[in-house]
Amino acid sequence: MQTEALFAQMMQNVKEKEPVVQAITNFVTVNDCANIILAAGASPTMAHEVDEVAEVASVVQALVMNMGTMEDVEAMLVAGKAANAAGVPVVLDPVAVGATTLRRNGGKALLEQVKFAVIRGNTSEIKHLALGSGATRGVDAAEEDKITEKNYKRFARMARDLARRTGAVIAISGVIDIVASAERVFALRNGDAMMSRITGSGCMLTALLGAFCGGNPNQILEAAVCAVTLMGVSGEIARQKTDAQGGGTLTFRTHLVDQISLLDAKTLAQYAKVEEIFLPEEATKESMKLYAITDRTWLGQRTLYDVTEEVLAAGATFLQIREKELDHDTFLQEAKELAALAKRYHVPFVVNDDIDIALACGADGVHVGQSDIVGKDVRAMIGPDRILGISANTVETAVRAQESGADYIGVGAVFHTDTKKDAQSLSNAELLAICKAVDIPVVAIGGISEENVMQLKGSGVDGISVISAIYAKKHPGEATKRLLHKVEEMLGEA
Repeated sequence: MQTEALFAQMMQNVKEKEPVVQAITNFVTVNDCANIILAAGASPTMAHEVDEVAEVASVVQALVMNMGTMEDVEAMLVAGKAANAAGVPVVLDPVAVGATTLRRNGGKALLEQVKFAVIRGNTSEIKHLALGSGATRGVDAAEEDKITEKNYKRFARMARDLARRTGAVIAISGVIDIVASAERVFALRNGDAMMSRITGSGCMLTALLGAFCGGNPNQILEAAVCAVTLMGVSGEIARQKTDAQGGGTLTFRTHLVDQISLLDAKTLAQYAKVEEIFLPEEATKESMKLYAITDRTWLGQRTLYDVTEEVLAAGATFLQIREKELDHDTFLQEAKELAALAKRYHVPFVVNDDIDIALACGADGVHVGQSDIVGKDVRAMIGPDRILGISANTVETAVRAQESGADYIGVGAVFHTDTKKDAQSLSNAELLAICKAVDIPVVAIGGISEENVMQLKGSGVDGISVISAIYAKKHPGEATKRLLHKVEEMLGEA
């Protein structure tokens, strides 16, 4: 993300388009919200009567909803539906959403009936929406929900997961701010502690997000990153000016709004502390269900990318690229393409054996055999966040793999396979012993097909890994769907 050029474009769009932002907001901060919308170059309307909100929402450029006062929830629902119908971006501030039954029910109704472009809240509010839990202290985040340098990636993952569920960009306000879409996540480290000592800084940020979404409706993630950064940097400069005057919180609030109108993109970029976070997908029991391994042997006239997209679209839950014959550059290019494809489908993607390729292509991780970990600390080589899968075929090697930092184990061969002709088949009893010996997911591999997958029932495995059962088929997507149904039946889920 080229910050100065991006910030300049985002800010210019707001000033040139002068988007009208309808703010159904907290009466405690209504004036501050109107003023910060004006400071950004947009135009506020604070219409909130239920009899007129739909008419207004259908003609403005953005709609902001703030749950600070709950008497307007009916109006929010009416306005939100009208805005959705008109293609107007909607921003939600779920103030204290988990604090009372009224707020929980109101937040649930809004999420069920309105599609949001951005949802902005503190950690406790977003945690409640994401997990159904999260403590509150009035409108502030609880102490146990504070974002720190040690835990910010956990909150980043929570925000990304909520973005995937809702389709909204999620913005979490804290000492470190998090902004996440379904695919990209940013940590923003601007701001000042005095921002928490004035009424409505969060409400003002939500209103500012409305202005930037209204000016940049086709770049919601970028607009959110810019707005949150602008608020944080303005807070830092406002604090400097306040201290220089010997002022207090009221002086600070004035300088804060002033800076929103005064900051230029160059200064904003100089102050900005924007980190894009690499958040690999996770190897979970759910993602082990149908683990597809690529093979170009049966592609014919089709490309590996096209066939793999068909497989992912049909429901494959994990992807590994396994290429033994390609030269380094061709392998890297193909791995980059599949990494981007898997990211689009939110499916974990690992590279077989080649750690360098895995790191270079941006894969979620690597899968290695027992021989590949001898004398190597693969976990240290790939870092703590990426997925590490290790092959095993005995209880001893499975335990060793877990101790080596594996996130999952590929166990096999469970049936005879042409891929590894010297591999011995494992019985269900042996599989069950391996599964009981480790705490991480286990995927069965080797000779598995639609015809024999049900034989794995009761073996304890979390899913199957296949090559020819998908890639050798005339219609790989249809084969994937049938296999997934069989696996779910084998696991007792169908």
